[in-house]
Amino acid sequence: MPAKVVTMAAPESPLPAALRRRASFALVRLGMLARQRCADRLAAAGLSQHQHAILCCLDEFGPACQVDIAARLGIDTGDIVAFFDGLQQRGLVVRERDPRDRRRQIVSLTGSGRQALVECEQLLDAAEPGVLAALSEPEQAELTRLAVRVLADEAPAAWAVPAEPGPAKSVPAEPGPAKSGPVRPAW
Repeated sequence: MPAKVVTMAAPESPLPAALRRRASFALVRLGMLARQRCADRLAAAGLSQHQHAILCCLDEFGPACQVDIAARLGIDTGDIVAFFDGLQQRGLVVRERDPRDRRRQIVSLTGSGRQALVECEQLLDAAEPGVLAALSEPEQAELTRLAVRVLADEAPAAWAVPAEPGPAKSVPAEPGPAKSGPVRPAW
């Protein structure tokens, strides 16, 4: 007797109740939806989510070694080279040999890169409310605050923002509904 072929239900079909009750499942699905919408917006600007994350990193933290950027963003060092290549070909970053260690590449954001980042942030600002349109602004702010709190508990250094200039003092990030500064993307 041949095996019966089972296909996935159409998106309009209800999901199993056991999944609908799980916060982790709902958050993953919401994350997938947000990620896809953001990827679509960034693709319209000619960038990938990883390239956007690199530009954010360079804008906020300044010139850095490729390996350090890869570590900060959680991108494999073998994969990040292609992202830098694309950014450099478009004139959004420049790479120069580190004079102290010729094996290392120091990456800097160009003026064109900074402008591209501003444009991408505007695209993402326009996309984000669509993903969370079912929530009021205070609910969106609360969702963000709670998500950041959980993530900060897992990785405090990644989700802290400097309280004052210098690396010694930091406090957990408390984003509000209108704030759209660079945060560590989970792309």
